[in-house]
Amino acid sequence: MTAVQVLGFVGILLIIGFLADYLFRKTRFPDILILIVLGYLIGPVFHIVNPSEIAPASQVIASLALVVILFNGGLDLEFAKVLSSAPRALILVIVGIVVSMASTAAFAYYLMGWGFMDSLLLGAILGGTSPSIVMPLISRAKLPDEASSILSLESAFNGAIVIVVALVILEVITTGQTGNTAFMVVEKIGLQIFLGGLIGVIVGVVWLWVLTLLEGETYDDILTLAIAFLLYFIVESMNGSGVIFAITFGLMLGNGVEVAKFLGIKRTVVIHELMKKFHSQMSFLIKTFFFVYLGLMISFAHYGLILAGVALSLVLLLVRYIAVLLSSIRSDILLENKGLLTTMLPRGLSAAVVAEIVVASGIPNASIYPGVIMVVIVTTVVISAIGIPIFTRTRQKS
Repeated sequence: MTAVQVLGFVGILLIIGFLADYLFRKTRFPDILILIVLGYLIGPVFHIVNPSEIAPASQVIASLALVVILFNGGLDLEFAKVLSSAPRALILVIVGIVVSMASTAAFAYYLMGWGFMDSLLLGAILGGTSPSIVMPLISRAKLPDEASSILSLESAFNGAIVIVVALVILEVITTGQTGNTAFMVVEKIGLQIFLGGLIGVIVGVVWLWVLTLLEGETYDDILTLAIAFLLYFIVESMNGSGVIFAITFGLMLGNGVEVAKFLGIKRTVVIHELMKKFHSQMSFLIKTFFFVYLGLMISFAHYGLILAGVALSLVLLLVRYIAVLLSSIRSDILLENKGLLTTMLPRGLSAAVVAEIVVASGIPNASIYPGVIMVVIVTTVVISAIGIPIFTRTRQKS
């Protein structure tokens, strides 16, 4: 495609993205489904875009989506809601990952005939939800604040934990060392979350002060986004969690007044609506490309893997329901919204990234992982997208 054709194509994508978003707000028809189907049509069906040409840019697109969506999500969170929701979110994270990992490993081992360690690795890869997909979904679901905060925090923690657990298991497979696996997992997860959160808090406080000096500058929102990108890179380079950093940084900026009161600072800055609108627009832009890209990656070449992936997604939906019930004990609000919480199980960026790492590792049967994982990603996204309008209407009628 020529440069002019690319510009025209991008324009068409953004118009369709806008119309899909408008349709969702008016009718609750899932906009994400429209974008995924669009990607499938322009890629595998009509061959307008060659997926292999997009593949080299996939990591960049995915990382951009992750940073912008999480940062934007953090801006909309409130300290009080985060603190009250954190305990239940952690319960949902732990129970959700354990039951998802165990059920996936059992499915692969007993029904697909995989080896034990291969099954365990697949379970780890598909153990948690994707923040880059959950955040855009819950922003439209009109959930109660408690449920929305829990899902936001859960997906952020999942993004950090799943990658660590999967990479440790992959290391065990490639090296054969099994001695201190549990300790390695806990240590790496703790370090990543601690570094990401600590740097997010420090940079957030410092940047609030900087914004007071830049008050009135036209492009302070662009500079803020640049800082988010730069620090995400630095945190990841330090083996910290860029995911936790992005949402913490956004949380600090979105609660500037409360942060200033806590620290005894007389002057602070309130993140103005123009900045929030800019970051929301960036989130919309990147989200559109991200879900179209998911559609481009769909392949129906191996029907056995497709059936296995769909069946596995339904298993994950069932165990997700169990995890939601356990984490909703003594909370009427969460129990009332258990349908929405259950269907909010999309796998995405973390799973796709680790799948590529597995392929690059050269372990036996490595080429099979992406096929199953991509089917699960698409199926769970479809389940989530359909679940929102169904359970939103059910809640409104009750």
